[in-house]
Amino acid sequence: MHPLEKMILEGEHQQQDFKYFLNDAKKIARTLAAFANTDGGRLLVGVKDNGKVVGLKHKDEEVYVVEAAANVFCRPAVVFETRYWNYEGRTVLDVWVSKSGQAPHTAPAENGKAACFIRKEDENKVASELETAVLRLKYSPQPLTLAMDKQLERLTEVLKSYDASNGYDIRTLSRLSLMTGKECIEALARLIAGGTI
Repeated sequence: MHPLEKMILEGEHQQQDFKYFLNDAKKIARTLAAFANTDGGRLLVGVKDNGKVVGLKHKDEEVYVVEAAANVFCRPAVVFETRYWNYEGRTVLDVWVSKSGQAPHTAPAENGKAACFIRKEDENKVASELETAVLRLKYSPQPLTLAMDKQLERLTEVLKSYDASNGYDIRTLSRLSLMTGKECIEALARLIAGGTI
């Protein structure tokens, strides 16, 4: 079986996306940033969403769109590698993005403003304030310190009886731990990034 066939059989998922063709560098920047911010991933260009290989229409233009997406629209720029697959007389562009050590990467959201994107299953999502704060702390050049100040102590006590199976309700947590929403997000991000919760 051809290596490309194996990848296509997996379908779209957290680390793989298909694009029929590339014409919007801002939209591709969201995918590249999401891969870099999450677990890395592969973009197969010249493959329809249903897995049908159609090949590249304009090889040079497709690469130009990826370069613009990664270097112009992603902040910081996203590092990627490319490879071409020849399959049944058609060419597919394989764009690989590794999980970044410089996260969080941003890209223009639909409203034009820079946003942090993450990959959830087969979709690119705008990261929440908490998810962005966790990324920022995990990849900060400054070492993460978890000195237990009063805020962290209160939040830790609240979390002992808190059901986080559906995520964190910042409004409730901030009220219970006597913090503003921003303080709660920062404290919770420190606990998550530090591996405490």
